[in-house]
Amino acid sequence: MSGEHAGEASEEFAVAAAHTPGVRAAIARAKLEWEGTVDALPDLICLLDDSGQVLRVNRVCERWNLGSIPEVLGRGLHDVLHANCSADSCELEESLRTGWLSLQGGGPAEFELRDAMLERALHVTLRRMTPGPASTTTEPLAVAVVADVTALHLAREALSTINQELESRVRMRTDALGDANRDLQNEIVRREAAEQALRRSRNELATLSRQLITAQEMERKRIARELHDSVGQQLSAIKYGLERGAALVQQARPHDSQPILQRAIASLQDAMEEIRGIAMNLRPAVLDDLGAASAVSWFCREFAQSYPGLTLREAVAVVDADIPERLSTSVFRSLQELLNNVAKHAQARQVVVSLARSADQLVLEVTDDGVGLEASVSSASMRSGRGMRNLRERAEMTGGQMRLQPGAAGVGTQARIEWQLGPGEARKTA
Repeated sequence: MSGEHAGEASEEFAVAAAHTPGVRAAIARAKLEWEGTVDALPDLICLLDDSGQVLRVNRVCERWNLGSIPEVLGRGLHDVLHANCSADSCELEESLRTGWLSLQGGGPAEFELRDAMLERALHVTLRRMTPGPASTTTEPLAVAVVADVTALHLAREALSTINQELESRVRMRTDALGDANRDLQNEIVRREAAEQALRRSRNELATLSRQLITAQEMERKRIARELHDSVGQQLSAIKYGLERGAALVQQARPHDSQPILQRAIASLQDAMEEIRGIAMNLRPAVLDDLGAASAVSWFCREFAQSYPGLTLREAVAVVDADIPERLSTSVFRSLQELLNNVAKHAQARQVVVSLARSADQLVLEVTDDGVGLEASVSSASMRSGRGMRNLRERAEMTGGQMRLQPGAAGVGTQARIEWQLGPGEARKTA
């Protein structure tokens, strides 16, 4: 028998054997086993021919509502998944086409996408069954596994959302910590500034205490000197005169004692005036008897008499009841110091004293037409700044502020002290 005849005989034998009842039963069992196995899987599994048509499919197509198995067979995978798809540009169709071309080149294809029509996230794997083309149109060329990874996608999205929220919270917490750190640094700076201000205040208080002690000692020396040089000498002369007059009376010479007694009386009157002047410089009685406004007017008159070459114009627009008691001494002493500075350093011809108040403010102004602020400060006695510093400190201690500035048209000097009045310091009614 020739080879050709032998081959034909063997093929006929194979076909005959395939149609024997035993072979057919084995093939049927194999099919049932395959169907039982793949039907139990959660993924859609399709066997595709060389044109991409479905030859076999598991029952997942029914669970996904893609159609029954007979309805799915013979259709393309895109048509199975997207029945009646009319989109001009379908991502699934394009991905399947690209995967099929890759499969034709010999390698597997795999992609993942979120499908809006199926409302699922799909992971698609295309793999060849055997190398080379299929020998028959009924022999599967490739297997397609379509897995539903929606849960995985949702988990990824949830994880991404959680990560974003966590990053946002971390940024917010970091910003809050940064703000807190900046606030803490600012608080440290403020506390350091407060400590420096406190140290300066302590130093100024110590300086003020020393100045107060010095001023007290100087005032005591001045009073002692005036009492010794003026009043003491006058009292000594009066004592001597009285002793001389008493001796003449004992000698029965009363007429000779008369001139001596007259001189003693005159000297006693002068001593009384001197003592009254010293008392007035310490604290004028009018300040306690009447009030600050009356004391200001009295001092202006006394100052005008003491310095006849300096014209003083008084503009006191308040009464004694308008000035709170806590400010009486400060107003009077400030006026004394300001006018004495004008007399000693300003070289002025005119000076204006103004005292006025509003609802919440009391203002004292002393304006002169002298040489001006810079020339006044250049004098030896003003360079120390003790008088101006004392005025400022006195004003600040009683809740006021002092300003020095040039007068009108830049001529002379204007000193202005403003005291803030409290709610309970309204004008008193008679």
